[in-house]
Amino acid sequence: MKNTQNAIKSMTCLLLIAICNITPSKAQANPIVASADKEARNTLMVGAGALNFMYFMVNRLDNANVTTQSDSFVFSTITKNTTAPLYYLKYENKLGKRHALGLSFANSGFTVGGLVRDSFFLNDLGTLTQLNLQAKYKTTSLNVRYNYTFNPDAQVKIYWGLGMGIRTNKISVSTNDSRLLNKFNIPGINIASVPTFGFESTLGFKGTIADQLGWYAEMGIAKSVFQGGISYSF
Repeated sequence: MKNTQNAIKSMTCLLLIAICNITPSKAQANPIVASADKEARNTLMVGAGALNFMYFMVNRLDNANVTTQSDSFVFSTITKNTTAPLYYLKYENKLGKRHALGLSFANSGFTVGGLVRDSFFLNDLGTLTQLNLQAKYKTTSLNVRYNYTFNPDAQVKIYWGLGMGIRTNKISVSTNDSRLLNKFNIPGINIASVPTFGFESTLGFKGTIADQLGWYAEMGIAKSVFQGGISYSF
C-alpha cells in the first residue's frame, strides 16, 4: 500500500514538474505566433510606365518636319503635342503564401494639335483663317487583379498578374472654327467616350528596400510595356 502511495506521489511530482516545464515553452512560442500574425498582408504600390506606342507616335512629332510631309499628313504646322503622366496605383491583399488579390488603376493620355493643311474658313470678322484643330485623348482603367508568386521565400520575388475590369476612353476636340466645333458637340457622336473592357497581364519582380518599403517592376500587356515603382506593406 505504501509502495502504491509513494508511486502516486512520485507520479504527481513528475506531472507538476512537466507542467512547469511545458508552460514556459508555450509562453516562449506565443511571441513567434504573434509575430507571424503581424506579417504584412496589404501592399500599396505607386509606379510609372515606359514604352507606350501612342506616346512614341506623339513624341515623334517633336522632330517632324511638317513642311516636307506629303499632302496626306493632316497638319501643315504642329502647335501642340504633349503626353499626360503615365502612372499606376495598385492595392494588393495577400490571400496566402503564393496568392494575392487586389485592384489596379492606370492613367494615360495625350494632346495633339495644329494648323490643318489646306483648310481655311471665314471667321466672324470675315477674315480668311486657317483651321486650327486640337484633339485631347485620355484613358483610365480600373481592373481587379490576381497575382501568383512563384518563389514566395526568395528575397526578389517573381510573380505573374492577370487583371480584368473597365477602361474609359475620352476624346475632346477644340478648334478656332465655332461652326465646326458645334458639330463635334452633338450628343452621342463620340463613341470613343463609351467605357470598354479593361485587361492586363504582366510578369513582375519585387523586393524590399527597408522595413515596409519595397520596389516593384513589371513588363507585359498594360498601359505600357514596362512599369516600375515603390511599394508600402502594412
